[in-house]
Amino acid sequence: MNLPEVHFLRPEWLWLLLPTAFFVALLWRQRSQRSAWSNIIAPHLLVHLHSGAHQQKTQHTAKLLGLAWLIAIVGAAGPSWEQTPVPVSQQKAAYVVVLDLSYSMYAEDTQPSRIVKAKQKIRDLLSLPQDTQVALVAYAGEAHVVTPLTDDLGTIENLIPALNPGMMPVPGSDPIDAFVRAKALLSSSGVPGGSILWLTDDIETHQVSELSDWLETAGIRLATMAIGTQAGAPIPLGNGGFLRDQNSEIVVPSVPITRLRDFTTRQGGLFTHLTLDDADVQAAVDFMGSVEDLNRTEIERQADTWADAGFWLVIPWLLVMLIQFLRNPSGRLAGLVLIASCATLSHPSQVQAQDWQSLWKTPNQRAAELLPKDPAAAAELFEDPRWAAIAAYQAEDHDQAKARFEALEANSATDWYNLGNARARAGELEAALEAYNQSIALQETEDAVFNRDLIQQLLDQEQQQQSQDMDQQGDGSQSQQDQNNSETEANSGGQEQNQEQNSESESGASDASEQASNPEQDKQQEEAQAQNQQQHGEAQDSQEQADQQAAAGQESIDEQQQAMAQQAIQEARENQEQQQAMEQWIRRIEDDPSGLLREKFRYESERRQTQDRPRNDKKIW
Repeated sequence: MNLPEVHFLRPEWLWLLLPTAFFVALLWRQRSQRSAWSNIIAPHLLVHLHSGAHQQKTQHTAKLLGLAWLIAIVGAAGPSWEQTPVPVSQQKAAYVVVLDLSYSMYAEDTQPSRIVKAKQKIRDLLSLPQDTQVALVAYAGEAHVVTPLTDDLGTIENLIPALNPGMMPVPGSDPIDAFVRAKALLSSSGVPGGSILWLTDDIETHQVSELSDWLETAGIRLATMAIGTQAGAPIPLGNGGFLRDQNSEIVVPSVPITRLRDFTTRQGGLFTHLTLDDADVQAAVDFMGSVEDLNRTEIERQADTWADAGFWLVIPWLLVMLIQFLRNPSGRLAGLVLIASCATLSHPSQVQAQDWQSLWKTPNQRAAELLPKDPAAAAELFEDPRWAAIAAYQAEDHDQAKARFEALEANSATDWYNLGNARARAGELEAALEAYNQSIALQETEDAVFNRDLIQQLLDQEQQQQSQDMDQQGDGSQSQQDQNNSETEANSGGQEQNQEQNSESESGASDASEQASNPEQDKQQEEAQAQNQQQHGEAQDSQEQADQQAAAGQESIDEQQQAMAQQAIQEARENQEQQQAMEQWIRRIEDDPSGLLREKFRYESERRQTQDRPRNDKKIW
């Protein structure tokens, strides 16, 4: 140990020596003074009343307590006199993932599509164990930084689903701009050299020489992963068609695997083609890891820090306190409290308990750490009402999220947009539509317009379905009433016909009885009787016909009731299907971070336009 090198890592603790000296002096004075009898009894007589052992004991107590406090304060100040190497290289190895988001990445020659497979490979890359920092840059006609260098790989993984070629403000393919921004990220973080993992499906002939010259001067190592096949596939559009060029011919972008391989190997890099397993990802990580080992070695030679030796003072401090325990049993409780407090302060600075650190964090900070794991608990812990509402929404407690968003004083487009999402998830479509309109009135965004149109379409479908149900119910009741009226008229008509025939037969019979003495009348009577019998038979036939009509009417009523029951079952099934369809439509309401990234990219693109940056006027895919 060299005395000139002795210093304290936390010298602010030494200020406690001043109050410690004051209290020790005060204790010494109180212990040295005689009791209150000194004001009454003469000093030469008081000497014989005090025992020497008691006075000596009090003096030793003051000395021991003063020594204990001195050792504890010096230990807490962190004395140090030598340097030790610290493994800081894990924060100095870094690489940037450069993702191609040109329209050709929509091609489906690699199922389900090139962009889906590329994002899957990035997830596989982030899931591998690695001590490094990673950044993500996306490019089309322009390049944009998605995330800077970070060791929190979960942040990058959360943003991957939001990436798609449709969010890029400038179409095309400009990998040189992406490489320049990747180099800027590595340089700003103090990383010497660095690597780039390039996921792409194309490189133009004129870009080969430009990228080669740039890589030679930049000192960047390159690992290229080709996404797609040489056969290629058309680029699907949202309307069901395919992308066409200026000659109205369907564009079929193929992957120039040979050109990409030759370009990468000439730069001393690693070329891999898309595989079904993670062999391509593992090869890229191994390649970039071997390159970064050189950077780690150079940095570790200078990565020295002063070692905290304060914890060694715990041993003499415990010895002093043990002596005090043996000499003064009544002070053991105070000594235990002192041990617990000072032992915590004398620990090395590298070892700190998480519970102790959490005491110094605000509820909002603790809730923010809890949000990815337990959003429901985070919603109760947040003191910020806006973050509490967001946490409740992530916990899928949409009623509580709606209530919390409504309690806010919505003064921005984002607040109204979040309120609309919460209302839509809670099933309040009309209120959600109003919130989306408020958000669009303040700032028109694609996500708000999409959700507004989606909710409006749901409301129109619901209103149309209700109108159809009312029309069907009205037609069914009218047809039933018409059929009942027709059956009533048929029954009344049959009864009137029978009554007329019976009355005619009765009148004929009375006339025949009155004219029984006349032979001609007898003949007429026989003819009339035969006619009456014929009419009676016809009446019976008409009665049977009426009965048949009544039976047929009853059968038609039963059939109609059965049809109405089937119609009710069908309507219930349709309502259930409509409810399920509505839930599926509501699930389509976007609440992912793509809106924020899209706005970020658009803002950066507009700012670059004002700087007269040359635009990419070549192919758009």
